[in-house]
Amino acid sequence: QPEIVRLSLSGGDYIDIKRELNAGEQRRVFARMARDMTPGELTKLDPAQVSLSRVVEYLIGWSFVDATGKPVPLSESAIDNLTTESYAEIREAIDQHEAALDAAREQAKNALGTSSALKAISRSVA
Repeated sequence: QPEIVRLSLSGGDYIDIKRELNAGEQRRVFARMARDMTPGELTKLDPAQVSLSRVVEYLIGWSFVDATGKPVPLSESAIDNLTTESYAEIREAIDQHEAALDAAREQAKNALGTSSALKAISRSVA
């Protein structure tokens, strides 16, 4: 079970996302974005899939309701039917979430690298 994070959106709405993608989900994001991969050349990306692939893999729930007040089931079709502004807000929320995770990982890595790494070097007894 993935750890779930709730991100607030405007108008009191929210999205529930996976805290982190696992290895398979990361591979699916990349595979879905890649249009053409030729050895020795830059990978050609499918512009329609670049952000959508990440949104689809991260998103597991939302607070959106239809005109009658019924919850809108989460699906790729429902994502495609969002307003441009709503989709952009979801994409930006996920981007900010990923940036915060990356910053925390970098901070943890730097903290490990400066703590006792030098103490591990043994002195020769000459």
